[in-house]
Amino acid sequence: DAVKTYYNKNRYLSFIQKYIVGRFTVLDAGCGTGFTTNLFAYDNPGVKFTGVDFADSIDWAEKISNKLNLENVNFIKKDLNKFRSKQKYDVVICQGVLHHIPLYQKVLKHLQGMLNTGGIFIIGLYHPWGKMLQKLLPTQYQSDVLEEDQEKNPFELSFTKKQVVEMFKGYKLINSYPSFLMNWRNGGLTVYIFKKEKINV
Repeated sequence: DAVKTYYNKNRYLSFIQKYIVGRFTVLDAGCGTGFTTNLFAYDNPGVKFTGVDFADSIDWAEKISNKLNLENVNFIKKDLNKFRSKQKYDVVICQGVLHHIPLYQKVLKHLQGMLNTGGIFIIGLYHPWGKMLQKLLPTQYQSDVLEEDQEKNPFELSFTKKQVVEMFKGYKLINSYPSFLMNWRNGGLTVYIFKKEKINV
């Protein structure tokens, strides 16, 4: 019940959850503490999840998954710049990660290659207008973690919708949420849902 309540309160999670249901394999690229990976695994026992991150926080992710006795989740400690997988996934999630990676084009290409044809790629990226509004308007952050992510990250990019679509040739944009204006406090973070339509991207 607590998990369901959290889904309902977190608009991003409830939005992403819809595109996981009915799939078999999910890669969470840049999963951090694995909090959302474990939540999704808990709520979707028939789906196999793989979480990847280079930070020590992934040790915490494993500890929580073991505590919850989750048998459908696996965590890999690896830098996304170096992560390779022969396995193909039905869903790839890269939420709030790619805009912090200098060689993002290279990482994105590898992640796209790990997605099955007909699969769903879920990506969350900052929008330049959202970042601009964030600087112009006073922001009261809901947590220290969010403030640190928004204000103190050493490297950060932002992308317009047009730029994001151009990064996904061979894909169809099927949804996005929310608009950057609605979410300027989070730097205009927008989640885009793409469907892979062609074998060669």
